[in-house]
Amino acid sequence: MTEAKKETKKVEIKCIRNGFKMEDAFERLYKRSKHFTIEKMDLLFYPYLVIEYEVKYRGKLERLSENVLVLCDMWRGQYSMATTAGDFTKVEVDESSLIPARYDKARAIEEGPRTVYGEIQAKKKVLNIPDIEYIYDELIYKPFYIVECLNDDKETFHILFDAVKGDFSLLNA
Repeated sequence: MTEAKKETKKVEIKCIRNGFKMEDAFERLYKRSKHFTIEKMDLLFYPYLVIEYEVKYRGKLERLSENVLVLCDMWRGQYSMATTAGDFTKVEVDESSLIPARYDKARAIEEGPRTVYGEIQAKKKVLNIPDIEYIYDELIYKPFYIVECLNDDKETFHILFDAVKGDFSLLNA
């Protein structure tokens, strides 16, 4: 009997353009240490919701009005302000390589203005609280490599390699 090939569903996603390919990750990791081998490397895509808000001031402060972008980590529900609109590309990937979004989209949009208020207060720009209106949202993904390694003692450990920034961190030891 022959084994049936398992078909994986392909989906098109909007992804932050990665500056580091798999070969770059290998090279960068091996420069850090020669005391491990890379057994396998998988590409995963982490979900974020980009939310645009219009920040409207009234009266003399109207000149400070602007549109801002908030990023919501759709796995953990953490927020941050985006400094740029980002450089994106559309890619077709296996659905199995997507980390599922488990944070509620409506909640992310509703709570996003808190991040904007916090940023305004942190910069102490103004005392008046502006109106913050939702403009749009879009689900995007950030690519990461999950790297399975063996140390000199043949123990397995994993490294998370950020394919956009080139940073990496040890997931387990």
